[in-house]
Amino acid sequence: MPNNKKGSRYTFDSFEITQFNSKAFESAKRFAENAASKPLAIFGGTATGKTHLLYAVKNAIEQNSPELDVILTTTADMRSALADILNSGGTSEQFREKYLQADVLLVDDIQALAGKEATQDELILLFNAFCESSRRFMMTSSEKESYRRLKDRLIIRGFFGDFAVITRAYIHVQIEPDAEHINQRKELLHKSEQLSWKLLHDADFDIDAFKSYYKDVWTYFIRYIGLFDLDREDLKIVSYLNRIDTLLHCKTPVGLKSCEWNTCILFTHALIYTISSHDYTAYRGGFFGNGVLFIPLPHHAGTDDSLEITIDEFDEWFQKFCEGYRNRRIRRLHWRFD
Repeated sequence: MPNNKKGSRYTFDSFEITQFNSKAFESAKRFAENAASKPLAIFGGTATGKTHLLYAVKNAIEQNSPELDVILTTTADMRSALADILNSGGTSEQFREKYLQADVLLVDDIQALAGKEATQDELILLFNAFCESSRRFMMTSSEKESYRRLKDRLIIRGFFGDFAVITRAYIHVQIEPDAEHINQRKELLHKSEQLSWKLLHDADFDIDAFKSYYKDVWTYFIRYIGLFDLDREDLKIVSYLNRIDTLLHCKTPVGLKSCEWNTCILFTHALIYTISSHDYTAYRGGFFGNGVLFIPLPHHAGTDDSLEITIDEFDEWFQKFCEGYRNRRIRRLHWRFD
């Protein structure tokens, strides 16, 4: 998980304490302040502030004890690191050594390892090593029951030492946007309104303008940690995206080829899905980590069930899907006339 600007601004002071999260807040604060803290697990559903607290711990330790090495990561990053090491001929011991360099290990979204028993085993060994060396580790998860295909040793209190549960979602104190952010939002709202109007009134559809707009929205939302972090003005952009998605589904826009139309629908859905489903898909990439777009693919796409791409790969993949939809139509025509 990169140290993005937004993550650095999540602190204990900006966390809104309620009766539903006060225990988790106090536990996280004690963990950050006490070098001899027991391992800590925080459980809670979507938008309960788990990731906020994880960042707050990281920021507090780095501010008060800059000599300590703190690693904040996700299970997606850990799975990727393990696969890279093993695929390059390395060993699981090298994987653990990568994280054992840290004085404090913070792991987000343990529930993403449901069913991934091999990775769970590696994490158990890693956490054991932290316990034996009296170093701190903390994790968050939306699940705290073993029947969710998480091993008992990854979730029970006896293994982690201490835990807290957040029982209700909350909206933390809003961070005031800066002038640049406000100007970006105004421009995006204007572009969103224009695109919606053109689709509604059957105006000529400029595919290049759509792609430029798409990347602008993508770049804008990368700064966020989760949908619950957006303010009302930001949500207007999401509302426009839903409207654009609906209008695209109604009919093929004027001047747009069928293959381009299908590709626009696919990518618009992916953008909405990645933004609004952030907390569920963070472990697959999402805007939570390094700005990866998660694309849930339809069965007829002819590939795996999902795809993850970066913004630098957007043009290439957009073209690939255009070609894929076009070839699929050609194959259907050949079959029909044969």
